[in-house]
Amino acid sequence: MLKKYIFIALFFPATSLFAQQKTLQAVKVATPPKLDGILDDVAWQNVPEANNFIENSPDFGKPSMQPTTVKIVYTDEAIYIGAFLKDDPTLIKKQLTQRDREQFQDADNFGVTFDTYLDQQNAFQFIVTSANVQSDAKISSSSSDNDDDFGGGADYNWDAVWDSRVVISENGWTVEMKIPYSAIRFAKKEIQQWGLNFKRFIRRENETSYWNPVDPKVAGILSQEGLLTGLENLSPPLRLSLLPYVSTGYRNVPTNSGDINSFLRSGGMDVKYGINQAFTLDVTLIPDFGQVQSDNIVLNLSPYEMFYNENRPFFTEGTELFNKAGIFYSRRVGNTPGGYYDALSLAVDSGYTILKNPSLTQLYNATKFSGRTEKGLGIGIFNAVTAPMYATFKDDKGNKIEYQTEPLANYNIIVLDQSLKNRSSITFTNTNVIRNGNARDANVSALNLSLFDKKNMYNFQTSGYFSYVTGLDPHNGFSTFASFEKVSGTWQWDVFNNIESKNYDPNDLGILRAPNEFTTGGSISWNQYTPDKIFNQRHYEFEVQYRNLLVPFKFSELELEWRFTHIFKNYWDLSFYMTFF
Repeated sequence: MLKKYIFIALFFPATSLFAQQKTLQAVKVATPPKLDGILDDVAWQNVPEANNFIENSPDFGKPSMQPTTVKIVYTDEAIYIGAFLKDDPTLIKKQLTQRDREQFQDADNFGVTFDTYLDQQNAFQFIVTSANVQSDAKISSSSSDNDDDFGGGADYNWDAVWDSRVVISENGWTVEMKIPYSAIRFAKKEIQQWGLNFKRFIRRENETSYWNPVDPKVAGILSQEGLLTGLENLSPPLRLSLLPYVSTGYRNVPTNSGDINSFLRSGGMDVKYGINQAFTLDVTLIPDFGQVQSDNIVLNLSPYEMFYNENRPFFTEGTELFNKAGIFYSRRVGNTPGGYYDALSLAVDSGYTILKNPSLTQLYNATKFSGRTEKGLGIGIFNAVTAPMYATFKDDKGNKIEYQTEPLANYNIIVLDQSLKNRSSITFTNTNVIRNGNARDANVSALNLSLFDKKNMYNFQTSGYFSYVTGLDPHNGFSTFASFEKVSGTWQWDVFNNIESKNYDPNDLGILRAPNEFTTGGSISWNQYTPDKIFNQRHYEFEVQYRNLLVPFKFSELELEWRFTHIFKNYWDLSFYMTFF
């Protein structure tokens, strides 16, 4: 017998001390500044300044401990950012490490975000550390969480081509950044207005400050951005890059029956073409992923499939739009052939010698078309073709036998993502897999809706999914999701419900470990973002989830979880988690 729980909460409005949106005017210059980290060029003279940064953490609302001044100029080819960060040079933290890891470095950093469509959902982020280590990412914030900031929900797999210089002087350090128009996407308008914010992080103080104040009690950093004006008649240059490759080699495999020798040869090409300032076409032909980082070895003793991160560049860059519905698992393309393990069993049962049994499916080609229109409609089209794969055996008489482990297959995704007012959006996604012959085919469609109120206080989300599989085992299924949340304020809460039918199956191009579930639950949290005598921040949260099998409708699991986190004045933290099943 389950007890009923009633939760009563007091709700306080989330208010900001700095509701006024700041504005910065960019100035067009005939001669671009020399990129040397020294702001003494004529281009930087008589240019409006962004200053008066406000702390986000640890003490929101206070002026930043150190002054920061930023200017923006632009030419027909690029936009330039010049920043002076006043500080004691002996105290500036600097560390030379790898790209896109600024949040893990013992270094100060400075960053800028451009919301080029002014939709508070999509932005480009560029960060430079005090050691001139670059970091860049795409921010695609459609969720209700407050982690879509510098380093939070950002997609660091995206790498743009841009330049920066850093100089440490007796009064602090300066940054110059050059962002070519070819590195970003924006609407086709004569007069542009972009969302804008600057961020500074002082490592020794653990202070994060922003030009346009970012209240930690308010959901979403992009909903609290400033405004960049003065951009007119932007026209990016031709964006076309070709990256061909040729590889060859010789393989010798010793066996009990003699050596197997073979010549290895392959070739292909990557193509990137900027159709206009908003849309990009990416093509890869017979790609070679031999230099890609391999997966960590995992001993999986569970009954569920392992999820692996994507390491192949073509599939990591710019795919955030394709997975907005959560039904695109790119590792399905070029995965282990479906009959790979069947071939191993066949060899053992028949006494055959395996001459060849590829563990990965060869990718013939893949294409991505993506961008966003002036009206905020994001369009994404993905298509990939994989080769038929065969295992080759030799019987006891020396005859060669071929066994097909994977048929010729086509993978396709279409996404339409419309940005709405107040950070809201509606998204349609369709994935389709067609295999040659009588093999399994699959189609999955999804419709996702996310609505925020004008005050950015509440969020409602609902989603519907339908899968249709044909072949030897035809079946169809559905999944639904709905949630309602209070996303801003000291007190926050959410309630949700998720249903997955027994035959819901998105696994041909997505991943779902276990369908046939009915899950409902919610959470409530209290957050302290301003320091007191002992702590800088405190967070308390209680969460409950109730799970049933859908067919038959039978109790499966009740999960209760308590979490709290305390961050002390010295930035040590004390966390505690307690979960009951």
